[in-house]
Amino acid sequence: MFYELMAIARISDPLKSNKEAVKIVSTVGKLILANRGIIRSITNMGAKNLPKILKKEQEKHFQGHYFMMGFDCSTKVQQELLRTLLRDPRILRANIMRNKTEKNLNTGVSFERAYKSTPRE
Repeated sequence: MFYELMAIARISDPLKSNKEAVKIVSTVGKLILANRGIIRSITNMGAKNLPKILKKEQEKHFQGHYFMMGFDCSTKVQQELLRTLLRDPRILRANIMRNKTEKNLNTGVSFERAYKSTPRE
């Protein structure tokens, strides 16, 4: 099944936020690949201010590094991945959505589909 992970990673050092996000994405990718999954796409959405102050592990966070990842894996692996991400103190929020691929087997991440469909002047 094709899933799409959307996550917000914490930023402990604003000057090194990209390096921290790369470490987190590589860890998630290794988890998927170790469980016989396939990574289709990774989209870095950059560091942004959070819409509201988030608290995790008795820390308040004002900024987060957003990223999306499209991957194929089994349902049990997806559930275990989400459970692992929610326990990870480096991840502020994580959500996994299932995409239907019956008609189009080459679907991109929803962010890419929305970007391609917006009219440009």
